[in-house]
Amino acid sequence: MGAYKYMQELWRKKQSDVMRFLLRVRCWQYRQLSGLHRTPRPTRPDKARRLGYKAKQ
Repeated sequence: MGAYKYMQELWRKKQSDVMRFLLRVRCWQYRQLSGLHRTPRPTRPDKARRLGYKAKQ
């Protein structure tokens, strides 16, 4: 199973320990920022890639 497929499965199972930890850490990081903040890269690279996102070098 490839990396993108693995990430897709994680997002499907939001109650798994890994996903709960990841969402908790991200939530904490976002609360530490002041106001709105634009992320430099997508938070869901598997879905962004499916929709046509390509990383710039």
